[in-house]
Amino acid sequence: MSLGLVALLMAAAGAGWLLLRLARKQGDGSAGGARNVTMLKAIVWFGLAAALFAAKLWPLAFMVLIAAGGVSAIEMWRDRAVREDEAANAAARPPARIMDAAEAASVLGVADDADADAIRAAHKKLIAQIHPDKGGTDYLAAKINEARDVMLAKVGNGA
Repeated sequence: MSLGLVALLMAAAGAGWLLLRLARKQGDGSAGGARNVTMLKAIVWFGLAAALFAAKLWPLAFMVLIAAGGVSAIEMWRDRAVREDEAANAAARPPARIMDAAEAASVLGVADDADADAIRAAHKKLIAQIHPDKGGTDYLAAKINEARDVMLAKVGNGA
């Protein structure tokens, strides 16, 4: 039995093992899925190299193995860089701030002691001008909606 056929059998056995693992759902949370994908990639690379070894295409098989190592290294580097970037950006974001009643009244352009009808009328007028469908932004529409909700909660009429 040639080395290429042994490698092909090992790749097939690895693929079968991974399929059984997936069928039994032995993943351990979110990392399990990523680990299974990594193992699947390794089995595919190994299977391709094994097929090339079996076909007596040694130089091409070695190039596939070298490429697999390079691709794996680049993917690991990219994943680590993305995690570090997300961690840095998460720390840089300011904490969410809840709008107070005075700011809400200022956003809507109503008095602090406005009644529910005045609040709804001011909201309707502003949202008609600032709505994303009218060329406004999602952020401004969200702020106007938040201001309405805060003011209506203060009045006691709910949103």
